[in-house]
Amino acid sequence: MKNARLVTTFLAAALLSLAGLGAAHAAAPKVDKTPTLAVLYFDYSGKTEGMDLLRKGLAQMLISDLSDLDGVRIVERDRLQDILNELELNKTTKIDKQTAARIGKLLGAKYLVLGGYFDLMGTLRVDARVVETETGRVVRSFGAAGKPEEFIVLESKLSEDLRKLLVSDALEGFKARPPVRTGDAPDKRPKKLKTETAIKYGKALDAKDRGDKEEAKKELEGVLAEAPDFTLAAADLDSLIQ
Repeated sequence: MKNARLVTTFLAAALLSLAGLGAAHAAAPKVDKTPTLAVLYFDYSGKTEGMDLLRKGLAQMLISDLSDLDGVRIVERDRLQDILNELELNKTTKIDKQTAARIGKLLGAKYLVLGGYFDLMGTLRVDARVVETETGRVVRSFGAAGKPEEFIVLESKLSEDLRKLLVSDALEGFKARPPVRTGDAPDKRPKKLKTETAIKYGKALDAKDRGDKEEAKKELEGVLAEAPDFTLAAADLDSLIQ
């Protein structure tokens, strides 16, 4: 009888242990292995006052353009801004390689989109490169140049080049897929967007980052007065009003 009780006790303990392991396994959150890419703020190397804030508008537009791809996660600009604030880099206009790698790791991004821009003699030049966070290896570089009143053309070219790269097999672990469109999806890009209007958009985002909602609203209203079909700016304004 004593042996029988010992066996029964052992079996009961074993069953409870297995049940606990099963519950722990069931409760464990699934690890999201979706590859992640982060678009950082581009460096400005010119001397025109206010042009440095174009970096925020450009980043937001590129992120928005890429966010509809399936099979890849694009880090939101607000999350990037949070990391920059934590690292006390919110006022930095240029980011070196080591800092970029650190930001990328904190964002959980396998690849980063870095770049720079400058304006000279009536021409705006924007260059971008896709970098592997862990190694710093440059996978691909892109560039676009044009007149200040053709900013949307430059941004669109960079966006399309990045999309083509993401849906190719060039990035290890990445295989983004174009979205399945049912009907005519609205284009978030305005048909025309001057650099000066894009700068206002950057100023609006900067004011939002500083917690100045009234200034952000004022700038966004100015943006929409100049580019009424800029739906991304309209969405930002709506989020501030709500």
